[in-house]
Amino acid sequence: MSGRKVLSVAAAVAGTVLFMALAAHNVDFSQLRRILAAARWRWLPAMVFIVLFADLGLRALRWRILLSEAVKAPLGKLYRLSAIGLAVNNLLFARLGELLRAVLASRELGVPWETALASVVVERALDVAALLSLFVFASTWLPDLVPLPVRNGGIVVLAGVLAALAFLTMAERTLEPGGLVESRLRSWPKAHELVAHLALGAAVLRRPPALLQVVGLSLGLWAVDAMVFWIGAYALGLQEFIDYPRAILVLSWGGAGSALPAVPGALGTFEAMIKSIVTTLGASPDQAFAYAVFLHMCSYILVTTVGLIFLYRIGLSLSGIKESLRSQKP
Repeated sequence: MSGRKVLSVAAAVAGTVLFMALAAHNVDFSQLRRILAAARWRWLPAMVFIVLFADLGLRALRWRILLSEAVKAPLGKLYRLSAIGLAVNNLLFARLGELLRAVLASRELGVPWETALASVVVERALDVAALLSLFVFASTWLPDLVPLPVRNGGIVVLAGVLAALAFLTMAERTLEPGGLVESRLRSWPKAHELVAHLALGAAVLRRPPALLQVVGLSLGLWAVDAMVFWIGAYALGLQEFIDYPRAILVLSWGGAGSALPAVPGALGTFEAMIKSIVTTLGASPDQAFAYAVFLHMCSYILVTTVGLIFLYRIGLSLSGIKESLRSQKP
């Protein structure tokens, strides 16, 4: 392992330890066990349905639209590849799940590697835009819970992501010889190639029907995921603190934790972010931490288990992923 990778792993481990310590601060662990033991497990089937069918199904459907310029992909195969990508992200550093998903899509769908990877990158940008949009909505709906500078910062970042997506969507002509972008990137062929691939991944968004579908699916995906947070509140008896608009706010706040350094699965950062916002909503530290642990445990176990099953069914294992990436990446 290179020195840079060692430092990256060390920073991630340190981040997890630090944020988990922050999350566990002021928590009475005897109370934590009592709250978790009293969980209403009758809500679990609804959470399973949302995580394994609604969430992954919407992801697969959106991905099929993004790839539609290159291939007509089977929805079931995209569902399995999406689950594999999320599971590997939960277990390995450097978000290798996204890279593996692109490699497997290239191999199994017969599309160029660059096209598959570009679709994954555009998909992630759409996720950020959708999650920020829901955050802005929730923070506007609940102005007393989110400081104005934080909400305005979210709006600025959202505008930047939307501008980047708009640029990639319309970039094809500017990348042609003599075009505005081509002339500026002529001296940096690698950068030109990267932008060209990303523009190819966003090409489908130039078709209004496809654009509307992708935007709707992206917003719907995260709106559905917010229902997991809402149902989780009922499962732990916290519904007086977390209604659906607040669940959207909690989801987006927790999503911000994925940008913080931590081991795979956002262990520690998720708990710290969720606890901080749920205590602001009025729950006790014990309740807020139990809620974070419950949500993380349920979603992590479900997605990782299903993804690993699909991974092993196609003949791969965690230990062989890096070798598979090296051997299959062009």
